[in-house]
Formats: sequence, structure tokens, C-alpha cells
Amino acid sequence: MVLGKIIRKIKNRASTLTNRIYYYPYLTCSGANIIQERVHIRDFNVKNKRLSILLANSAKIYHDVILQGSGKILLGENSFIGSFSVIGSNESISIGKNVMIAQSVSIRDTDHNFEDLSKPMISQGIITKKVEIKDNVWIGYGAVITKGVIIEEGAIIGANAVVTKNVPKNAIVGGVPAKIIKYRE
Repeated sequence: MVLGKIIRKIKNRASTLTNRIYYYPYLTCSGANIIQERVHIRDFNVKNKRLSILLANSAKIYHDVILQGSGKILLGENSFIGSFSVIGSNESISIGKNVMIAQSVSIRDTDHNFEDLSKPMISQGIITKKVEIKDNVWIGYGAVITKGVIIEEGAIIGANAVVTKNVPKNAIVGGVPAKIIKYRE
């Protein structure tokens, strides 16, 4: 019994020793936040633009999340980003208050340009358009939110949905591409 407690204490201390704290000049936290282990922040520094991340009070980022780009990412008060999600911003991604983002979600404000058939796609640059997710939204497991989308307050995005168009207030959407299934009442 006592030996079990001692072993647990040693394990807990060992696990805290493996977590590393890094200084990110482009990360600003407001109030008490939780950022779990293995969260990767990748600053692309495109055309002297640096990634800027703002976490409001009680925002949470769970393990193995990737935040990347050269734009702005705002995570609102009491919102969270689930494990293995990727948020890629080269312009602006704004996530409101009380937003639940499940695991393995991808939110990006950028696409590759591919219009000129005479040039390789890799040489054509990117197209950006800001993404806005309003308050009290739930984004289900594996969903993809593409550039230029506005998700209005109270909406629910179904698991594995691909959202390419704006989502109205209190709408429940799902599918590929996402379509309105019904409205919350």
C-alpha cells in the first residue's frame, strides 16, 4: 500500500520533468490558461509577418495541437482546441467564447493558388481569407473549416464535415461538403 503511493509519486514527478516550457514571443495569454504537452507553434514569418496567438481567460489547448502560419489566431474565453487539431493562419482566425473544438479538427484561412496552368502549383503562392467562429459553437471530431468561412453563434458542425460556406446561427451542419441538417430550437 505505502510502496504503491511512493511509486505513484515518483511517476508523477518524472512526468513533470519531461514537460518543457518555451518562450514564444508571439503567444499572449490573458488570465489562467491550460496548454498541454507537445503543442507545436510554427511561425512561418512570411513577408515579415509573424504569427500572433492570443489566448483569452480560461482557454485550453490540449496535447499534440499544431498552431502555425504568419497570421493571427485568437482563442476566446473558456474555449478549447482538442488534441491533434491543426489551426493554420496566414491572415486571421478568430474563435469566440465557449467554443468546443473536438479532436483532429483542421481550421485554415489559406489555400494554394492553382489558376495558372503554365506554372507549377507550388510556385503560384497562396490565397487567404479570414475565418471567424462566433460564440457557443461546437465543432465535431475531424471537421475541416476552410478559408473565408464564418460560423455564426450557436452552430454545431458534425463530425468529419467539410465546411466551405458560412454557417447560419444555431444551424446544425454535416457532410462533405457540409449542408444544413436542421436548426437548434
